[in-house]
Amino acid sequence: MRGFRRSGPMITMKLTDYEVTLLESLVEQFAGLLEVDGGAPVPDDPFERWQAELDDPEPLDRADPVIRRLFPDAYAEDGKASEEFRRLTQERQRAGWVDQAEVVLSALRDSEAGKHPVQVRVIELDSWLKTFTAVRLALSVRLGIETAGDVDDLEALDDDDPRSYIFRVYEWLALLTDGLLGLR
Repeated sequence: MRGFRRSGPMITMKLTDYEVTLLESLVEQFAGLLEVDGGAPVPDDPFERWQAELDDPEPLDRADPVIRRLFPDAYAEDGKASEEFRRLTQERQRAGWVDQAEVVLSALRDSEAGKHPVQVRVIELDSWLKTFTAVRLALSVRLGIETAGDVDDLEALDDDDPRSYIFRVYEWLALLTDGLLGLR
C-alpha cells in the first residue's frame, strides 16, 4: 500500500499487484459465503419480488459461525421471534452486502491486478467501508477474536503460526479502512 489521494469525486489507492489480488480474493470469498443456491428466478415486479422474499427467503448456513455473527439473533430469549425477524430482514441485508462487494470487486478488477491505481468513486465509499468492515468481521470470527485479550494473544504469535498471517491481513484491512475514512 503506497497511499491514498482524493481528487474531486475520485479516490486513488495505490496498491501492489499482490494487495489487489489479496483484496479481490477476500471480497470474493465473503460474497461467496453469502450466496444461496439457485432457487426460483427473481420476479421483475418489485411487489412480487418483495412477496417472494417474505414468503420463502433462501436460508444461509447458520452452522457457520460467520453467518451467525453477520445475522445474529435479534431476540436472544425468543428463537421464534428471531427466526421471524431473520425471515423479514435477511434477504435485503444479504443482497445489500453482495451488491456492495460487487462495487469493490469491479474497481479492483478495473485496476488489472494492480497495473493501475484502484479508483474508488466517493459516491461508492460507503460500499467499500461496509465491505471492508464485513470482511474484517468474518476474519475476526475465524481468528476467534472476542476480547482485547484475544487481539493481544494474536499479536504475540510466532511468524510460523498460520494465524499470524491472517491476523496481519485483518490489521491491514483496518489500515485500508482508516485510509479511506480519512478522505471522506
